[in-house]
Formats: sequence, structure tokens, C-alpha cells
Amino acid sequence: MRWWLAPLALAGLLAATAPAGATFSIIACDQDRCGVAVATNNLAVGASVDYAQAGVGAVVTQFETNPAMGPKALALMAAGHTPAEALATLLREDGDFDGEGMEARQVALVDAQGRTAVFTGRDAMASAYAGDRRGPGYAVQGNGLAGPAVLTAMEDAYKAARGGLEDRLLAALEAGQAAGGQSIGKLSAALVVRTPDGFPLDLDYRVDASAQPLPDLRALVERHHAWQAVIRADRAARKGDTAAARAALAEAAQLAHGWDRVWRRAARVALMLGDTVAVRDYLARMAAANPVWGLQEAADPVYRGLASPVDAASAPNPAR
Repeated sequence: MRWWLAPLALAGLLAATAPAGATFSIIACDQDRCGVAVATNNLAVGASVDYAQAGVGAVVTQFETNPAMGPKALALMAAGHTPAEALATLLREDGDFDGEGMEARQVALVDAQGRTAVFTGRDAMASAYAGDRRGPGYAVQGNGLAGPAVLTAMEDAYKAARGGLEDRLLAALEAGQAAGGQSIGKLSAALVVRTPDGFPLDLDYRVDASAQPLPDLRALVERHHAWQAVIRADRAARKGDTAAARAALAEAAQLAHGWDRVWRRAARVALMLGDTVAVRDYLARMAAANPVWGLQEAADPVYRGLASPVDAASAPNPAR
């Protein structure tokens, strides 16, 4: 080999053999609600890594992902197999997907009874740092991490967090990032929660490519909460519970992130409450977020005498 080709050959060999994965995730079930939160340096992590089914369990397949493992694991657990039994089947039937075998997998399962099972193959263990931590009803795992503090921080945050399952999962993911996250950067994140009620209470949000995937994911989850809050406000207003309706509207406004649909429904709820000041405010926010639709909404006859398209369109842009 010519001398000037040797460095190139060595670089190519290292690139071909060095572990490329860098992912951290948490899976959990809270009674019949099961979910996953995951972040990685690769594109569109939510397209192939995270799986959950209400009343059954949750699964992640990462490092070198085998997407067949998610649906198969859920089917096995739904049929009565424990996570450990399902995991053994997954590894035995890996099938060398994408030219990789079980040693390139990091797979974690939790069922609705709180049982867990995690496997980290030899290749995944060779990344910067790989491991897992588990407790009743949850498991955190990762590879290519800045260190063990990432997983410890995730576990601690999940156990300390309040709110719905989605809020605790997201808190864990954010804590992992704050503790160093992945050693080779970040690009995408996802959160899925499946509930017995299904849509619209289920969450399935993905940030496929972003310089700040976790803040973007939080904004999506908060928009979800804003929509649920404005629905509660609508129901309370129809029942004549003015205090509850006003409180829910205030919550929605805090979490809306400028979402025009939240402002539109909030304006109609305020109209039911007879709060003309709030009607004008919400229409102004809607127009600031979406001028065309905002003008159309403000021109609806239901607002006659309360607000005008000019009022809504000329209002200052709200901060959120």
C-alpha cells in the first residue's frame, strides 16, 4: 500500500467498525397507561424505535434498531408472556435484520403489571457508555451516553416528577439531556403514550430533526395539554361552572404556544361565559397567529357587537 493511502484506509476501517449508536429512552406503565420517551442523534427516532399499547406494555428497540421487535413484543405480552419471556423470543428470532444480529441491539420491555426486561448486546456495550436502570413499572436505558449519570438522572426525575405519565416521561428525558445526554450530539426525539380511551387522550409526538429536539418535544406536549384544557373549559362553561371554565382557559393560554385553534375555541368559550374582554383577547391572539383565519373567525355573526375583524387583526402579537 502506498504510504499516503494508509491513513485513509485506517480511517475507513475505524468508521466501519466504530459503534454509531447514541440513544437514551425511558419506558413505563402506570396502570393501563403505557408509554415511551426517547432521544437520539439519528433522524426520526419516533418512526421505528418506540412502541406502546394501553393495558399491555411498552417497548424500545435501539442502538441498531430492529423495528419488528416492537409489534412482536407487544403481541407476546398481550398473549400473556412476561417481558423476560418475550425478550428471549425477540433475541432468538432476531433474524439479523439490516445485517445486524442480537449483539447490536438494546431492547427494553415493560408490561402493565410493572415487570421489566432489558438486553444490551456486546456491540451496544462497546459504545461510549451503555447501560440501564429499572424499577417497578419503568426502565431507563441508553447507549453512546456521556456517562452513567445520564441514566441516574432520568430515573430520579421520573420518580420525583408529578403529573400524567407523559409529563413524567418527558421530565426523565430532559433530565438525561441535562446530565450530558448522548456523547455525539442530538437530532430527534419522540414521546408516545397509549391510554385505554385512545384518541384524543393518546399522545404520539415526534421531532424528526432539530437542533433542540427536547424543547420542541415539550412544546408539542404542552400544546396537547392546552387543547385538553380548552376542551375542559368548554364542558365546564356548558354546565354553568364559570370558575372551572375560567381556570381551564387560563391553563390553555399558558400552554398554547400560539396555536390558533386553541385561541379560536377559547374565544367561543369566553363568548358562552359572556366575557367580552376575553373574547377580544383570544380573537386578537388568533389573528396574530393566523391573520387570514383570524379575520374569518372574528367576522362570524356569533361575535356581532362584541368584536370586529379590525379589532382582532390590529391587536399586538402576544408573547406566547
